Amino acid sequence: MSFRRPVRISLWQGALEAPELTTWKRQLRKRAQEAKARQAEILLTPELMLPGYDVFGKQGFDLDPKDIEEEIKRCAMEVGLVLCVGYAESIEERDRAPGKTHWNTALLVDSHGSVVLRYRKHHCWGNEGNLGLQESSDNICVANLKLPDGACIRTSILICYDVEYPEMVRIVALQKAELILVPTALPYTEPNVSTKIIPATAMQNRLFIAYCNLPCLRRVSGEYFAGHSCVAGPDGNHWAGPMGWSDEGLLHCTIGWTEELAYLTRETPYLCDRRPKFYASQGLCQSGDQKPSSYEEFYGV
Repeated sequence: MSFRRPVRISLWQGALEAPELTTWKRQLRKRAQEAKARQAEILLTPELMLPGYDVFGKQGFDLDPKDIEEEIKRCAMEVGLVLCVGYAESIEERDRAPGKTHWNTALLVDSHGSVVLRYRKHHCWGNEGNLGLQESSDNICVANLKLPDGACIRTSILICYDVEYPEMVRIVALQKAELILVPTALPYTEPNVSTKIIPATAMQNRLFIAYCNLPCLRRVSGEYFAGHSCVAGPDGNHWAGPMGWSDEGLLHCTIGWTEELAYLTRETPYLCDRRPKFYASQGLCQSGDQKPSSYEEFYGV
């Protein structure tokens, strides 16, 4: 692993104080300052923090992506903190699919105000496509994220539903990711993602996953979301959280590569013991795979 010292992360399980969208800059800065006061080096927000997942679904969103990104960069630089912020990024007309208007995006900015990663969600869940959100086909990247003191950690981003697909996580794991930042909007029906899938996925890929959700509050889409923000480690354990359903605030966690984790990885080296040629011989995971149109088609019911 490339990070040789503990790294401090804060997750904001919260939402903008709707309908105060006009104050989003102040609210983000306030959370960033709170995280910094707790020695955090990275702050992660939920999926579509701006304008709010539920607000976007009801009202849409029309802020200029360039203005949003400039403010995120300014906040990161002035507070001296790495920011990973989810927002609705409007798509230029020439790049839009029919009926689509926005990418579901997360921006990773270092403490010097430089964009490290811009990630757009690849898998639409539920009704998201009908809300005008467009699935991405961008390459999935891992970057050397430079922390405020110059230390680095190999980092990637997945958004919500993306992290539930083993293929997506394995793509970044094979690029030697050490930390995946996951802004999410997990519904109340699926707390098992946080309690079971995230720790198991972190273990199978020997990396850390920070998973930041919206709280289950009446003012946030009528208590639709699950809370349960957490950080899971390469040992398959929660290193922080899961938070409660309705908790609102910051979850703090210090992650770090230990001798115990190194031993576990040597003892069961999942990434080294893979057999990709065998998997290909079974005719699975090929570029020609046909995507079924429905659950019923896939299962033949």
